[in-house]
Amino acid sequence: MTTDLHQELFKEFGLFEAKFRTLIQGDFPIIEPICRQIFKSKGKQLRPLLVFLTHKLFHEEVSEQAYLAASLVEIIHAASLVHDDVVDMADMRRGNASVRALFGNKTAVLAGDYLLAHAFLNAYDKGEHKMLRILVEAIRLMSEGELIQLQYARNPQANYQTYYRVVECKTAALFRCCCHCGALTAGASAEQMRLCEEIGNNLGIAFQIQDDLLDLNTETPSGKLYGNDLREGKLTLPALYMLEHASAPEKEAFFRDLESLNDLNNLIDRIKQSGGEAFAREQALHYREKALEAYRALQRPSPLFETLTDMIFS
Repeated sequence: MTTDLHQELFKEFGLFEAKFRTLIQGDFPIIEPICRQIFKSKGKQLRPLLVFLTHKLFHEEVSEQAYLAASLVEIIHAASLVHDDVVDMADMRRGNASVRALFGNKTAVLAGDYLLAHAFLNAYDKGEHKMLRILVEAIRLMSEGELIQLQYARNPQANYQTYYRVVECKTAALFRCCCHCGALTAGASAEQMRLCEEIGNNLGIAFQIQDDLLDLNTETPSGKLYGNDLREGKLTLPALYMLEHASAPEKEAFFRDLESLNDLNNLIDRIKQSGGEAFAREQALHYREKALEAYRALQRPSPLFETLTDMIFS
Protein backbone atom coordinates (compact mmCIF):
# COMPACT_ATOMS: atom_id res chain seq x y z
CA MET A 1 0.00 0.00 0.00
CA THR A 2 2.93 2.36 0.56
CA THR A 3 3.95 1.62 -3.03
CA ASP A 4 0.51 2.81 -4.18
CA LEU A 5 0.94 6.05 -2.24
CA HIS A 6 4.41 6.59 -3.65
CA GLN A 7 2.95 6.13 -7.13
CA GLU A 8 0.24 8.68 -6.36
CA LEU A 9 2.95 11.08 -5.19
CA PHE A 10 5.44 10.10 -7.90
CA LYS A 11 6.30 13.68 -8.84
CA GLU A 12 6.61 14.81 -5.23
CA PHE A 13 8.85 11.91 -4.22
CA GLY A 14 11.06 12.41 -7.27
CA LEU A 15 11.67 16.00 -6.18
CA PHE A 16 12.00 14.91 -2.55
CA GLU A 17 14.77 12.41 -3.36
CA ALA A 18 16.78 15.03 -5.24
CA LYS A 19 16.43 17.64 -2.48
CA PHE A 20 17.09 15.05 0.21
CA ARG A 21 20.36 13.90 -1.41
CA THR A 22 21.57 17.49 -1.53
CA LEU A 23 20.78 17.97 2.15
CA ILE A 24 22.74 14.91 3.36
CA GLN A 25 25.88 15.58 1.31
CA GLY A 26 28.83 16.03 3.61
CA ASP A 27 31.86 18.18 3.00
CA PHE A 28 34.47 15.52 3.80
CA PRO A 29 34.97 12.00 2.34
CA ILE A 30 34.39 9.75 5.39
CA ILE A 31 30.71 10.69 5.69
CA GLU A 32 29.81 9.57 2.15
CA PRO A 33 30.02 5.75 2.63
CA ILE A 34 28.33 6.09 6.02
CA CYS A 35 25.39 7.98 4.51
CA ARG A 36 25.14 5.42 1.72
CA GLN A 37 24.83 2.68 4.33
CA ILE A 38 22.32 4.61 6.46
CA PHE A 39 20.03 5.25 3.49
CA LYS A 40 20.71 1.99 1.64
CA SER A 41 17.19 0.85 2.43
CA LYS A 42 14.56 3.58 2.31
CA GLY A 43 11.94 1.75 4.35
CA LYS A 44 8.35 2.91 4.03
CA GLN A 45 9.22 6.61 4.34
CA LEU A 46 6.13 7.04 6.51
CA ARG A 47 7.29 10.30 7.99
CA PRO A 48 7.83 12.20 4.72
CA LEU A 49 4.49 10.77 3.58
CA LEU A 50 2.85 12.23 6.67
CA VAL A 51 4.38 15.64 5.94
CA PHE A 52 3.25 15.63 2.31
CA LEU A 53 -0.25 14.29 2.89
CA THR A 54 -0.93 16.64 5.81
CA HIS A 55 0.36 19.53 3.69
CA LYS A 56 -1.99 18.51 0.85
CA LEU A 57 -4.99 18.70 3.16
CA PHE A 58 -4.59 22.47 2.90
CA HIS A 59 -2.54 23.14 -0.23
CA GLU A 60 -2.33 20.88 -3.29
CA GLU A 61 1.13 21.96 -4.47
CA VAL A 62 3.93 20.91 -2.13
CA SER A 63 5.99 23.94 -1.08
CA GLU A 64 9.77 24.16 -0.80
CA GLN A 65 9.32 24.42 2.98
CA ALA A 66 7.41 21.13 3.00
CA TYR A 67 10.16 19.39 1.05
CA LEU A 68 12.65 20.70 3.59
CA ALA A 69 10.50 19.49 6.50
CA ALA A 70 10.09 16.04 4.91
CA SER A 71 13.86 15.78 4.43
CA LEU A 72 14.58 16.83 7.99
CA VAL A 73 12.15 14.38 9.60
CA GLU A 74 13.64 11.56 7.51
CA ILE A 75 17.13 12.56 8.70
CA ILE A 76 15.95 12.71 12.32
CA HIS A 77 14.40 9.27 11.99
CA ALA A 78 17.51 7.81 10.32
CA ALA A 79 19.85 9.32 12.92
CA SER A 80 17.67 7.95 15.72
CA LEU A 81 17.90 4.45 14.19
CA VAL A 82 21.70 4.72 13.97
CA HIS A 83 21.81 5.70 17.65
CA ASP A 84 19.27 2.96 18.58
CA ASP A 85 21.52 0.34 16.98
CA VAL A 86 24.41 1.52 19.13
CA VAL A 87 22.31 1.39 22.31
CA ASP A 88 20.89 -2.05 21.40
CA MET A 89 24.21 -3.36 19.98
CA ALA A 90 22.31 -4.32 16.81
CA ASP A 91 24.28 -5.62 13.84
CA MET A 92 21.45 -5.51 11.28
CA ARG A 93 19.02 -2.80 10.19
CA ARG A 94 16.30 -3.43 7.56
CA GLY A 95 18.13 -6.49 6.27
CA ASN A 96 21.47 -4.67 5.92
CA ALA A 97 24.50 -4.38 8.18
CA SER A 98 24.03 -1.58 10.68
CA VAL A 99 26.36 1.41 10.65
CA ARG A 100 27.80 0.42 14.02
CA ALA A 101 28.55 -3.08 12.72
CA LEU A 102 30.48 -1.71 9.73
CA PHE A 103 32.13 1.38 11.15
CA GLY A 104 32.04 0.93 14.95
CA ASN A 105 30.03 2.51 17.74
CA LYS A 106 32.01 5.74 17.97
CA THR A 107 31.70 6.45 14.28
CA ALA A 108 27.99 5.60 14.30
CA VAL A 109 27.21 8.01 17.16
CA LEU A 110 29.25 10.81 15.61
CA ALA A 111 27.76 10.21 12.15
CA GLY A 112 24.24 10.46 13.58
CA ASP A 113 25.16 13.69 15.33
CA TYR A 114 26.82 15.06 12.19
CA LEU A 115 23.77 14.34 10.03
CA LEU A 116 21.50 16.19 12.44
CA ALA A 117 23.76 19.21 12.82
CA HIS A 118 24.56 19.48 9.11
CA ALA A 119 20.89 19.29 8.08
CA PHE A 120 19.69 21.69 10.77
CA LEU A 121 22.31 24.30 9.92
CA ASN A 122 21.13 24.10 6.33
CA ALA A 123 17.55 24.71 7.46
CA TYR A 124 18.63 27.54 9.76
CA ASP A 125 20.33 29.25 6.85
CA LYS A 126 17.00 29.12 5.00
CA GLY A 127 15.34 31.01 7.86
CA GLU A 128 12.90 28.24 8.85
CA HIS A 129 13.07 29.03 12.56
CA LYS A 130 9.50 27.95 13.48
CA MET A 131 10.02 24.63 11.77
CA LEU A 132 13.35 24.10 13.51
CA ARG A 133 11.76 24.79 16.90
CA ILE A 134 9.20 22.04 16.23
CA LEU A 135 11.87 19.59 15.03
CA VAL A 136 14.27 20.22 17.91
CA GLU A 137 11.45 19.70 20.41
CA ALA A 138 10.71 16.35 18.74
CA ILE A 139 14.37 15.31 19.10
CA ARG A 140 14.36 16.31 22.77
CA LEU A 141 11.26 14.22 23.41
CA MET A 142 12.61 11.24 21.48
CA SER A 143 15.76 11.30 23.61
CA GLU A 144 13.64 11.59 26.76
CA GLY A 145 11.60 8.57 25.68
CA GLU A 146 14.71 6.48 25.10
CA LEU A 147 16.10 7.38 28.53
CA ILE A 148 12.83 6.51 30.29
CA GLN A 149 12.64 3.23 28.38
CA LEU A 150 16.13 2.32 29.53
CA GLN A 151 15.18 3.23 33.10
CA TYR A 152 12.18 0.88 33.05
CA ALA A 153 13.71 -2.05 31.14
CA ARG A 154 13.09 -5.24 33.15
CA ASN A 155 11.72 -3.00 35.90
CA PRO A 156 8.76 -4.25 37.97
CA GLN A 157 7.78 -0.59 38.53
CA ALA A 158 6.87 -0.19 34.84
CA ASN A 159 3.16 0.39 34.25
CA TYR A 160 0.72 1.76 31.68
CA GLN A 161 1.59 5.34 32.64
CA THR A 162 5.31 4.90 32.02
CA TYR A 163 4.60 2.96 28.83
CA TYR A 164 2.47 5.72 27.30
CA ARG A 165 4.95 8.35 28.40
CA VAL A 166 7.69 6.49 26.52
CA VAL A 167 5.51 6.01 23.43
CA GLU A 168 4.37 9.63 23.30
CA CYS A 169 8.00 10.74 23.48
CA LYS A 170 9.83 8.07 21.51
CA THR A 171 7.43 7.43 18.63
CA ALA A 172 4.45 9.78 18.66
CA ALA A 173 6.59 12.94 19.00
CA LEU A 174 7.99 12.58 15.48
CA PHE A 175 4.60 11.64 13.99
CA ARG A 176 3.15 14.71 15.71
CA CYS A 177 6.03 16.81 14.36
CA CYS A 178 5.43 15.54 10.79
CA CYS A 179 1.77 16.53 10.82
CA HIS A 180 2.52 19.86 12.48
CA CYS A 181 5.19 20.72 9.89
CA GLY A 182 2.97 19.62 7.03
CA ALA A 183 0.21 21.95 8.22
CA LEU A 184 2.61 24.79 9.08
CA THR A 185 4.21 24.78 5.63
CA ALA A 186 0.76 24.84 3.99
CA GLY A 187 -0.33 27.94 5.90
CA ALA A 188 -2.89 26.21 8.14
CA SER A 189 -4.50 28.09 11.04
CA ALA A 190 -3.47 27.58 14.67
CA GLU A 191 -6.55 25.41 15.33
CA GLN A 192 -5.91 23.34 12.21
CA MET A 193 -2.30 22.80 13.27
CA ARG A 194 -3.49 21.72 16.71
CA LEU A 195 -5.82 19.14 15.16
CA CYS A 196 -3.01 17.92 12.90
CA GLU A 197 -0.75 17.46 15.91
CA GLU A 198 -3.53 15.46 17.57
CA ILE A 199 -3.81 13.28 14.46
CA GLY A 200 -0.06 12.65 14.45
CA ASN A 201 0.11 11.95 18.17
CA ASN A 202 -2.65 9.33 18.07
CA LEU A 203 -1.36 7.75 14.87
CA GLY A 204 2.08 7.49 16.47
CA ILE A 205 0.73 5.77 19.59
CA ALA A 206 -1.33 3.34 17.51
CA PHE A 207 1.67 2.68 15.24
CA GLN A 208 3.88 1.82 18.24
CA ILE A 209 1.28 -0.53 19.69
CA GLN A 210 1.12 -2.27 16.30
CA ASP A 211 4.89 -2.62 16.46
CA ASP A 212 4.58 -4.14 19.95
CA LEU A 213 2.29 -6.78 18.49
CA LEU A 214 4.81 -7.66 15.75
CA ASP A 215 7.22 -8.67 18.52
CA LEU A 216 4.88 -11.53 19.41
CA ASN A 217 4.50 -12.77 15.84
CA THR A 218 6.87 -15.37 14.37
CA GLU A 219 5.63 -14.71 10.83
CA THR A 220 5.85 -11.05 9.90
CA PRO A 221 7.00 -9.34 6.69
CA SER A 222 8.31 -6.36 8.69
CA GLY A 223 11.77 -7.81 9.21
CA LYS A 224 11.48 -7.33 12.97
CA LEU A 225 13.18 -10.08 14.97
CA TYR A 226 10.71 -12.28 16.88
CA GLY A 227 10.73 -11.46 20.59
CA ASN A 228 13.31 -8.69 20.19
CA ASP A 229 11.56 -6.31 22.60
CA LEU A 230 11.59 -8.96 25.32
CA ARG A 231 15.25 -9.75 24.61
CA GLU A 232 16.00 -6.09 25.28
CA GLY A 233 13.89 -6.08 28.44
CA LYS A 234 11.24 -3.73 27.01
CA LEU A 235 7.88 -4.11 28.72
CA THR A 236 5.43 -3.38 25.93
CA LEU A 237 1.67 -3.01 26.24
CA PRO A 238 0.79 -6.73 25.87
CA ALA A 239 3.36 -7.66 28.54
CA LEU A 240 2.13 -4.94 30.89
CA TYR A 241 -1.43 -6.19 30.54
CA MET A 242 -0.29 -9.69 31.52
CA LEU A 243 1.58 -8.31 34.54
CA GLU A 244 -1.42 -6.19 35.57
CA HIS A 245 -3.50 -9.37 35.87
CA ALA A 246 -0.81 -11.69 37.25
CA SER A 247 -0.42 -12.84 40.85
CA ALA A 248 2.69 -11.89 42.84
CA PRO A 249 4.36 -15.32 42.27
CA GLU A 250 3.52 -15.13 38.55
CA LYS A 251 5.12 -11.68 38.31
CA GLU A 252 8.25 -12.90 40.09
CA ALA A 253 8.50 -15.88 37.74
CA PHE A 254 8.05 -13.62 34.68
CA PHE A 255 10.84 -11.23 35.67
CA ARG A 256 13.11 -14.11 36.59
CA ASP A 257 12.54 -15.70 33.18
CA LEU A 258 12.86 -12.32 31.45
CA GLU A 259 16.28 -11.88 33.02
CA SER A 260 17.52 -15.33 31.97
CA LEU A 261 15.62 -15.57 28.64
CA ASN A 262 15.88 -19.35 28.84
CA ASP A 263 12.49 -19.87 27.18
CA LEU A 264 11.37 -16.94 25.05
CA ASN A 265 8.48 -18.88 23.53
CA ASN A 266 7.08 -19.57 26.98
CA LEU A 267 7.21 -15.88 27.91
CA ILE A 268 5.34 -14.95 24.74
CA ASP A 269 2.78 -17.71 25.26
CA ARG A 270 2.07 -16.35 28.76
CA ILE A 271 1.51 -12.86 27.36
CA LYS A 272 -0.85 -14.15 24.65
CA GLN A 273 -2.78 -16.40 27.01
CA SER A 274 -3.34 -13.51 29.43
CA GLY A 275 -5.25 -11.59 26.77
CA GLY A 276 -2.45 -9.04 26.40
CA GLU A 277 -2.31 -9.40 22.63
CA ALA A 278 -6.06 -8.83 22.23
CA PHE A 279 -5.98 -5.88 24.65
CA ALA A 280 -3.16 -4.20 22.67
CA ARG A 281 -5.10 -4.62 19.41
CA GLU A 282 -8.11 -2.92 21.00
CA GLN A 283 -5.93 -0.05 22.18
CA ALA A 284 -4.36 0.38 18.73
CA LEU A 285 -7.85 0.66 17.23
CA HIS A 286 -8.86 3.09 19.98
CA TYR A 287 -6.00 5.47 19.16
CA ARG A 288 -6.61 5.07 15.45
CA GLU A 289 -10.20 6.18 15.99
CA LYS A 290 -9.00 9.16 18.04
CA ALA A 291 -6.76 10.15 15.12
CA LEU A 292 -9.68 9.82 12.70
CA GLU A 293 -11.90 11.94 14.95
CA ALA A 294 -9.35 14.78 14.80
CA TYR A 295 -9.02 14.26 11.03
CA ARG A 296 -12.78 14.48 10.53
CA ALA A 297 -12.88 17.65 12.65
CA LEU A 298 -10.62 19.31 10.06
CA GLN A 299 -13.35 18.81 7.43
CA ARG A 300 -10.67 18.36 4.78
CA PRO A 301 -11.47 14.94 3.25
CA SER A 302 -8.56 13.27 1.47
CA PRO A 303 -8.63 9.69 0.12
CA LEU A 304 -4.82 9.65 0.09
CA PHE A 305 -4.57 10.62 3.76
CA GLU A 306 -7.13 7.95 4.64
CA THR A 307 -5.11 5.40 2.63
CA LEU A 308 -2.03 6.23 4.68
CA THR A 309 -4.01 5.81 7.91
CA ASP A 310 -5.26 2.41 6.73
CA MET A 311 -1.76 1.39 5.65
CA ILE A 312 -0.33 2.01 9.12
CA PHE A 313 -2.75 -0.60 10.47
CA SER A 314 -2.62 -3.15 7.66
